[in-house]
Amino acid sequence: GSKAIGLNAGYVKNGFNISSRITLYQNNNIALRGSLDFELVKFDISKASIVSANPEFMYALFALGDGLFFSAKGGFLTGVEFISNSVLVQKESQFFVGENIGLCGEYFITNKIMLNLDLDQRFFQLSKVGKASYIIKLGINLNF
Repeated sequence: GSKAIGLNAGYVKNGFNISSRITLYQNNNIALRGSLDFELVKFDISKASIVSANPEFMYALFALGDGLFFSAKGGFLTGVEFISNSVLVQKESQFFVGENIGLCGEYFITNKIMLNLDLDQRFFQLSKVGKASYIIKLGINLNF
């Protein structure tokens, strides 16, 4: 029945990610999470700025004591890619959708402050940046 808000920074292939999130813990094993993400990805002659929303379902697989939890998770992605090219003056924007699956580790420093590590594999449809991507995020959450 608790809630948490957090900030995360992450690494994606050829770029980085920053995000804010809210997590709603339903009971001992189930949580719902939503995040707003910004990514900057660079290629040889082009770059993409990506803004997305990511609702997720989390299921706690096991815990070590009262402070360390490991969860499996899955969710959907939707957003917009803003692509620019150093050769062409024209900029493009592209709507995309996708899915993600992954693992999450959460460590409670205190009953109010938590660190989290997320490892995800993402799959995209309608994206000009790629069909799949991994992401590794480290974050801090405030529980209330």
